[in-house]
Amino acid sequence: MVHTPTLLLVNVLLMATLAACLGLVAQRARHDGLLLWAGSLAAHSAAYLLFSLRGMVSDWLSILLANVLLAASFALMLEGLAQFQPAPLRRWYAWAPVVLAGLIFVLFLPDARMRTLLGSVLILLQLTQLIIQLRLRWAVTPGRGKHFVQIAFLAFAAMMAVRALALLLGWMQITSITDSSAAQAATFLLATVTMMLANFGMVVMTKEQADERNRVLAMEDELTGLHNRRYIQQTLAQHIAQARRMQRPLSVLMLDIDHFKRVNDSHGHLSGDRVLKDLARCVRERLRAQDIAGRWGGEEFIIILPDTDAAGAQVLAEKLRVAVERMRFSALDGQPIPLTVSVGLHQLSAAYEDDRDDMVGVADRALYRAKEKGRNRVEQL
Repeated sequence: MVHTPTLLLVNVLLMATLAACLGLVAQRARHDGLLLWAGSLAAHSAAYLLFSLRGMVSDWLSILLANVLLAASFALMLEGLAQFQPAPLRRWYAWAPVVLAGLIFVLFLPDARMRTLLGSVLILLQLTQLIIQLRLRWAVTPGRGKHFVQIAFLAFAAMMAVRALALLLGWMQITSITDSSAAQAATFLLATVTMMLANFGMVVMTKEQADERNRVLAMEDELTGLHNRRYIQQTLAQHIAQARRMQRPLSVLMLDIDHFKRVNDSHGHLSGDRVLKDLARCVRERLRAQDIAGRWGGEEFIIILPDTDAAGAQVLAEKLRVAVERMRFSALDGQPIPLTVSVGLHQLSAAYEDDRDDMVGVADRALYRAKEKGRNRVEQL
């Protein structure tokens, strides 16, 4: 027979260690939920410490406060999960079970069977909340860590459901939480394992989310959301090779905001950033699914047009130019900012030496020709 007080103390030490480790590595500014999970583990550890002191301290501490702390640990876990995703969560929804725990254990303090039954149902309710919250953004949560967390919550919930049913039907008798029975031993062993599994899954989820964010940032311009220069260079080289192999047309547009320096000088750099983001959205909304837009640098953008010859690229470039000219851009203070763009166009030629840098270089020279001819126009080389 496994000694239940020993299992309780093992749980206390494990959860306290995990809480300390997560607390040390968590950063408030990152809003990844780890700090809240560290708080959850600390509350869980404190609850189990009070459970292990049953009979040595007041029942108001070892029963009422311990169970309120246990409910609070799941509420903090729920808030941490919502912060990590991020996903909407009403605070009353997370903390209502904590208030309910207080009421239950005040009303049924002398009745061990009823408080154990209702406590199991309450934990089952909170685990259901966690599972629902996890599933809210399941499809967009990267990696495999979420599977560990879900398995842990489901296993813990199943255990609580079986425990509540056994108490309800009289198959299980509990006089004290420190009873060294097979049922108690199984409960605390599984509780410890599932909590460790859930926290392992959360750490893995955090790492996988950071890896995914770094992967996106390596290919995406942080300000505009378009692809960055590095991604465009790699992609353009691949499209050139594919166009030559399949003997299909390929065109490139270089687009530059006219007199953008005046925007920054007159309205400030934050308004300039807003203009860049609005322009990026304007461009993105007018491209086909196969077209690839990126920020080349500063106020200069590049667009790769697969299966598009110079005539088709000219039509699109003109549409973009007109759309920008007609679009209402504004500064942060609401002042209107009239904006135009110049566009340089180049189609992949039959010459073998026309590689990525050649294409970009020719399109760039076409862009400067457009500027020399008065701006707000499209030129082709």
